[in-house]
Amino acid sequence: MSESSNIWGDDMMDRKPSSEFLTSYLLANDHVHVLNVNSPWGAGKSFFLKRWAESLSERHVCVSFNAWETDYSTEPLVALVTCIEQQTADPLQLDATKAGKTLIAASSTLIKKATPLILKGLVRKVSGVELDEIFGEGGEEAATSIVESLIKEQAETARNVEGFKSEVLKRLAAAAENRNKSAPAFIFIDELDRCRPTYAIELLERVKHFFELADCRFIIASDSEQLAHSIRAVYGEGFSSEKYLNRFFDAEFRLDNTDLFKIVSLNLPEIPSVSLGLNVSGDISNRRYNPGGKEPVYPRANTVTCNTSGFTENALVVVALSKYFRVELREMINYFKQLKSAADSLGGQVNFFWLAFLIFAKSTRPHLYQSLFSDGKSYDALKKMNESANVVTLSFTTSLVEISDMAQFYLRIIASEKEELHKMSNSVTGWEDKVYYSVINELPKLHSYKNVVELAHRLK
Repeated sequence: MSESSNIWGDDMMDRKPSSEFLTSYLLANDHVHVLNVNSPWGAGKSFFLKRWAESLSERHVCVSFNAWETDYSTEPLVALVTCIEQQTADPLQLDATKAGKTLIAASSTLIKKATPLILKGLVRKVSGVELDEIFGEGGEEAATSIVESLIKEQAETARNVEGFKSEVLKRLAAAAENRNKSAPAFIFIDELDRCRPTYAIELLERVKHFFELADCRFIIASDSEQLAHSIRAVYGEGFSSEKYLNRFFDAEFRLDNTDLFKIVSLNLPEIPSVSLGLNVSGDISNRRYNPGGKEPVYPRANTVTCNTSGFTENALVVVALSKYFRVELREMINYFKQLKSAADSLGGQVNFFWLAFLIFAKSTRPHLYQSLFSDGKSYDALKKMNESANVVTLSFTTSLVEISDMAQFYLRIIASEKEELHKMSNSVTGWEDKVYYSVINELPKLHSYKNVVELAHRLK
């Protein structure tokens, strides 16, 4: 097995082809200096960046910068420059490299020269007070002097910026030569959307202004939607944060998390469960007809099926619920732990669909979850839950059933009195029949699911 194969050995979402595609794209397009890997929190961005950087470092100088870990810093440029210095320095002369000392000195000078412009700016007012009100008589002359000084300072800062850029290129070129690597260098920035809004904005600005270099590419992982909310928190709700963000990124790539089957198959623990008779593969045979007996029941676009050999009914239910509740990978892995612990606590065979539905609902819709068990509010809560979810169906021998309809059947059993439950035996068919006869003599156990789920929810 090659070293590259080992790097991607735990790649359950087939990310490696995406990394290879993006590498080719960045190498072939010199104008793309900053790439945004844009996906929601928990979608696997950190996993992707870490393996991509490790794989890419076989041929190129790579620097990995965790923005969240340096969020405490007042000036993001200092943290970023320090990271570059540490990860590109000659390991035999880590503290003595002339280029390293020069880079730090250049960055310090740059920050000092930029500080007056950042604090003052070329404006006529300071906190709403006219400059002549500050200086009194002769205020106009003093203001003119300040403007002239700032213009001179700005010109000097521009020279410092060019000096800084030149020094960064020298540093990266020296690192490439020392390690027998090829240009360009790649700098990976992760966890940007977890930072303070002001820190995230300032870091993007520093990258844009100081690092647009011919032999340097930035890959930034972010949840752009969340980042846009953060920016609006700083500039106001009316601010067009999406357009503002587009100024910093030359291209955007979204991770594909639609294929959840492999990660569920490999990670979902085995849990003894009541079989519902799901048609896992979705294959339609001549014997599978609607109750009318005329037309076969074909899966729709939103029907979850899987042709992978050995894929279980429980795994299919988890994939369906993940799509229904719009759950990301990181959350899903935690739900597996909660499912196993809850099933162990209940003991015996469990109604896996209902247990999993409650696990997902408790985490993603906590307020509606509580109402599921309130007299007179359960169906309304399920309706509201359904309105904010994706339409997802499961395939049975003679029917396609939506997730919400299955959940509603369980709620009906829980809410029914003894007499009504007995009457239900005359009307249930198919998967409902399997559920009904698995719980009719164990209703206290079904009612206990709520408490067990709430205990399992505390596991992180």
